[in-house]
Amino acid sequence: MPLAADRRALALAVLLAGLACAGTARAQSLGFGEAGDQTPVEVLADNGIEWMRDGKRFVARGNAQATRGDTTVYADTLTAHYREVQGKSELWRLDADGRLRIVSPTETATGDTAVYDIDAKVLVLKGKPVARLVTPDTVITARDALEYWSEKRIAVARGDAFVDREGRTLKADVLTAHFASSAAPKPAKPQKGTDTGRVELVDAFGHVVIKTKTETVTGDRGRYNAKTGIATILDNVTLTRDTDSLKGQYAVVNLNTGVSTLYAAAPGSKAEKPAPVRGVFTPKKAEPVPGSP
Repeated sequence: MPLAADRRALALAVLLAGLACAGTARAQSLGFGEAGDQTPVEVLADNGIEWMRDGKRFVARGNAQATRGDTTVYADTLTAHYREVQGKSELWRLDADGRLRIVSPTETATGDTAVYDIDAKVLVLKGKPVARLVTPDTVITARDALEYWSEKRIAVARGDAFVDREGRTLKADVLTAHFASSAAPKPAKPQKGTDTGRVELVDAFGHVVIKTKTETVTGDRGRYNAKTGIATILDNVTLTRDTDSLKGQYAVVNLNTGVSTLYAAAPGSKAEKPAPVRGVFTPKKAEPVPGSP
């Protein structure tokens, strides 16, 4: 059943107003509510909205946008899936396709497609060439998929995953970014300098690469602590600076001081006699003094 074509007449706030318990509070993030949330959802579209009662969904096409609370989803096409629960309509999934952009007061995500699973409180984005999440201090990209778990406060980037936090970069097959807890009350309008949306920890798995101004550290897995500025890399670790390199099993990289230390084994390792740290240093040819023969 197509609805009228005028864009402003296509607001579905009334049709979808029974989609949550009035007054349900959500932390400022890319989350789009939860099952049972009755916060109204307003949907706008240039090319019409189709209401499929039998399929229990709305399809908005053409510069579509859906707003719920402080989060807005923009895409070429939006599909809102709902169900009937005790005589009320309940939004349980939102699909977005084409030129995707999701905006909250502190975070922005972009890609080609996205699925909000409101029951699981997870958003899954895909993009070509990458899906991207931008927070106040961090940019996260992924080739295969970027998952945002609003309740757990984590983002999981899969496939050529990349994190850039204030100029410090971390790459791996899979990266998990842990955001600051949203348990404490936040101001209605985020203030500059607050921890809303800030990344505290990043876990890395597979083909890990950390780059500093002077060196590159690679390994199989690692963790970056944003509060301390220290990254730890484990298993098959190589530290390279110019033509010099060190190999071991555990590295501690202080991104604040630029000091890196490589060890034969991680603390608590059960290896009876780990292989020693191995270094290869190439002497550098002295630069000629100007004017000398």
